[in-house]
Amino acid sequence: MRALCVATLGCALLCLGDAAFGQAEFRVYEEHPRLFLEPSRLQRLRNDVDRQSLRWRSLSDLVAAETAFEEQPLVDALRFQVEGAETAGRAAVAWSKRLSENGIGNAGELRQAALVYDWCYDLFDPSERAELREAMATAVSSLLPQAALGVGLIRSAILASIAAAGDWDESEAALAALLGEHWRTEVMPSLRDGSIGDDGQNLIAALETGLVVRHNLESDPLQPGIDALRSLARCRLLSYYPLDIETDSGRLRWPSRYGTNEQLARRQAPLYRIAEMLLVAYESNLPEFQFLQGWIRDEGYQQTSQLVAPYEFLWVNPYLPGLTAQSSPLLAHDPIRGRIFGRSGWDLPATWLGYSEGRLELLASGELSTTTNFRGLAPIYFPEAVVVPVTPPAKTTLSWEPSREQAPENAYIFLVGLRAGDTYGLKIGGRDARLVQASEGGIIVLQSAPLANKRDRIDLRRKVRLELRPTLKPTDPRRPPPTLRQ
Repeated sequence: MRALCVATLGCALLCLGDAAFGQAEFRVYEEHPRLFLEPSRLQRLRNDVDRQSLRWRSLSDLVAAETAFEEQPLVDALRFQVEGAETAGRAAVAWSKRLSENGIGNAGELRQAALVYDWCYDLFDPSERAELREAMATAVSSLLPQAALGVGLIRSAILASIAAAGDWDESEAALAALLGEHWRTEVMPSLRDGSIGDDGQNLIAALETGLVVRHNLESDPLQPGIDALRSLARCRLLSYYPLDIETDSGRLRWPSRYGTNEQLARRQAPLYRIAEMLLVAYESNLPEFQFLQGWIRDEGYQQTSQLVAPYEFLWVNPYLPGLTAQSSPLLAHDPIRGRIFGRSGWDLPATWLGYSEGRLELLASGELSTTTNFRGLAPIYFPEAVVVPVTPPAKTTLSWEPSREQAPENAYIFLVGLRAGDTYGLKIGGRDARLVQASEGGIIVLQSAPLANKRDRIDLRRKVRLELRPTLKPTDPRRPPPTLRQ
């Protein structure tokens, strides 16, 4: 009876997948291992074991000390793949047997079951493999009809469906439903608007899914959100306070998203680091990601904790060319989320600025100030940009410091604190006013151009007077937009 129900469900889901994707195919052709360990990465990791690389020694030292890993089955199965440790692999198989008997209870267990099934495939006897496959199939089938799963469960179910493909007849139908419905409706919006990057666990889950699907199904579920991922990578280096969190397993950078809550920052910072490793594993050719590669390769921030060390070894490619963080821009604008992050330099102490959701944070001389009231605030200068907090009507004078000779010819000017979508009248010097519109986050972006035509010329090598005032929106029914005159 149960087999009949599963078969009926599979037919329904396959129809759903066809409706959503047309002729898209969800059949897996890759041999095991399919998850994370594609041939080039697996060979590199095996070479790292032979060479006793820094990150492999860090992980093997934890193993030698009989450390209890939070994800012990993952570590055991990984060791079987990269160093041929059959005893460790059989320990992972034994764990999966107990899991099969007790049933899979959460997203973490389903994800590790998929990894053990895939990485230790040849160590299972037929009955053990069938029991784990049945347990995974039961777990995935119970999830599919639910209205909302969350990115963590979606990721785990996709990994399990790909791991069991070829042994489980309904894997294609399950993948069609997971990618054609749940991923499209639950994950894609947060990928496109960039909010997926706020939570470390969610970003990890999305990136793991993207890597596995791209390798096995030759499609990229992350591609629709690539602009937001590029903005995330561009801002990531600068979104940390210029402060370190000292731990027994190494230094951590302090994510500004969690403010002065050090306890929360300590919990999230390791997840942020794992996510950054995955961002580089996903894309290593674009400049934003190359700076990120240099950022995570900094050995001063290598983590040796039982949680992060396995991923330091798995994801950080020490042979991949990268760009040093010290050569990256000192201010970054995220047009997707409407955020700005900047710092005065990479050497400590440094002045740091963060603008997001109408709030301005400034860390200077060890003191953090936060405000949403921008009236009367002075412009904040960076080597190649200036951030101008404004509350219209506002007048401000820009004068690059410390001298005209050091003012860049083509600096960016960010007017912040406005209402996204609203139109303003902008006057530069004594010239005619022009209409400008605030983008996402209430930001207007200008660029100095001393050699531009008279209307657009902004020369920050001398004092520049800016005047900004609000106008009626074009949709205001009372009257048409006013004609602006000098």
